[in-house]
Amino acid sequence: MSTRYDTASIRTLTTDPQTGFLHATNVPIARTGVFEYINPDGSTDMEAKLPADILSDSTVASANSRPVTEDHPVNGNGQRILVDSSNSQQLMKGFTASNAHVDKATNTVRVDMTITNPDLISKINSGKNQLSIGFQTQIVPQSGEYNGQKYDSVQRNIQINHVAVVDMAREGPSISLVGDSAEMVGQHSNPTKKGQQMDTVKIKAGGSTITVAADDADTVMKLDADNSAKAKQIASLNAKIKELTEQRDALQGKSDEAGKKASEAQAKADSVDKELADYKKKFEGDGFEKAVEERIGLINKCKSIVGDSFDSTGKSAKDMKIEVIKKVDSVDLKDKDDAYINPYFDSVMNRKKDAVVGVTSTDVAGDNADTSLANLHASYYNRKK
Repeated sequence: MSTRYDTASIRTLTTDPQTGFLHATNVPIARTGVFEYINPDGSTDMEAKLPADILSDSTVASANSRPVTEDHPVNGNGQRILVDSSNSQQLMKGFTASNAHVDKATNTVRVDMTITNPDLISKINSGKNQLSIGFQTQIVPQSGEYNGQKYDSVQRNIQINHVAVVDMAREGPSISLVGDSAEMVGQHSNPTKKGQQMDTVKIKAGGSTITVAADDADTVMKLDADNSAKAKQIASLNAKIKELTEQRDALQGKSDEAGKKASEAQAKADSVDKELADYKKKFEGDGFEKAVEERIGLINKCKSIVGDSFDSTGKSAKDMKIEVIKKVDSVDLKDKDDAYINPYFDSVMNRKKDAVVGVTSTDVAGDNADTSLANLHASYYNRKK
């Protein structure tokens, strides 16, 4: 069995008024994904925690009633050790509860924990609030890909030994390992407020490795997939530009009619050139980050109407807006374009602000037909073609 040390963050903290013990609730101590580990010799491995392994009944049960320590314990030679009955009295500063469970929404293993040691409680209240789990696992050489990330091996038969409260530098943990142990690198946390941390994870997107909030990882990877699709569209546009350019060159030097056609071909080529430039501008550099922010913002708007069960996977912005509109209004949106969908969606969100989501033009009392919905339909059907 190999030993591994993963990082996580303490969640909301409360103090027991009678005992002074510190309680942390619903802490995510392990998740699915592909993670980079650094070995004692400085080499690194990409190891996968696949759902069938990290979310198994055996692994989840191993998180119950486990000792909480201050930092990972070491022996007299500075070597990392596990906690057992022979050293628990010295090392144990608290314990996990017996409510370990799987959060399916985030593919994480979560558990409550209690800190009993007054010195460690004081340090946690002063900002020492990162967690690192020590566990044993079988490392099985096996190449593959999970959620768009390649891995070299898989962790199997994962058994959690202890949860350590640690200091975590912004640039990652200090590595001082021996034997077959390895520590996760490339996963850091940025503080939000005292007693609470934001879980982050590194993913590959847009050809680069970036750090994002763990809860947003799936969304960002979906956007990256969308970006890849745009790259294919750009390639198609390049081919079209080449075709139009060849047509233009063939038409140049001929009769006036041929010259006119050449001008038309040039205009088409220029239009495609501009479209290509717009795509590149939108999905390169800061444009990609802006696209991520816009999509996440739209998803949050949709959730405020549809609910937390709203699933954006594989849906375009137009698809999501249509789903929100149909949630509150019975209306036929077949063959409606963005010029109709976008203002309709905005009107739904404005109605939400006025706390009348779901009100249609037929719900307005009296003879007042001058409603935002009626105006919307009128402005669409009376617009210039």
